Amino acid sequence: MKVLITGATGGIGRALIKVFYRNGWEILAVGRNQNMLTELKEKYKEKLNIYSLDIEVEKNIDELFKSLEGQHIELLINGAGIGELGYFEDISYGVEKRMIDINIIALIKFTKYFYGKTEGIINISSTAGFQYGGPLMTGYYATKSFINSFTFGLMGEGGKTRMMLLCPGPTLTNFKGVNKELKGLAKFYTTTPEEVAEKCYSDYLKEKRISIPGKINKILYFFNKMMPIMFQLKAIKKIQEKKTKK
Repeated sequence: MKVLITGATGGIGRALIKVFYRNGWEILAVGRNQNMLTELKEKYKEKLNIYSLDIEVEKNIDELFKSLEGQHIELLINGAGIGELGYFEDISYGVEKRMIDINIIALIKFTKYFYGKTEGIINISSTAGFQYGGPLMTGYYATKSFINSFTFGLMGEGGKTRMMLLCPGPTLTNFKGVNKELKGLAKFYTTTPEEVAEKCYSDYLKEKRISIPGKINKILYFFNKMMPIMFQLKAIKKIQEKKTKK
């Protein structure tokens, strides 16, 4: 069995490689960091094929697809994603566009190519995608809301490719705004990449539609539906403002 993972050099991506390798899968790892990909290749040997490219550039993706012709890949994991912390007026258009190109355009392009050809697709989003919005991470939250809606739409269409949405909360990676020194409530709802990867694999085998790692994150997911819009936005703004001061 083969799985293709984009964003393979990130924290969750690397953890997913470990889980799938342990369970006997052959892995196609797509990422920008050639050095990290080489390290992964040295570790996992013949079970791992690496593809170094920037998926922000569409022609790079087209070239990857050409190189994959003839291969049967059972599962696609759209894991590549970036975020930016700060007030919208202070973030350049170029940065906002790059988030859209990687978080949305590349995800659609990979999904369009593999949908109907592969048994399953896992789109990695975030619990942020269930919020009304994300002050100080406005563009990022918006891209995650798109991923959620896009994935649910494909679920509703009922095609032969099974869709799953993975929505981790704050995770201990190098993602912008994540604090490695956990304090207060953050200790209870922050997960590790390993926890996210294990939950993802387990829920996919169980044929779940949505995977939300962490019990607290699941509870917050249900409470979110009952929160008034402005109350939720003000709460998120306070959290993000604290991140900008670190």
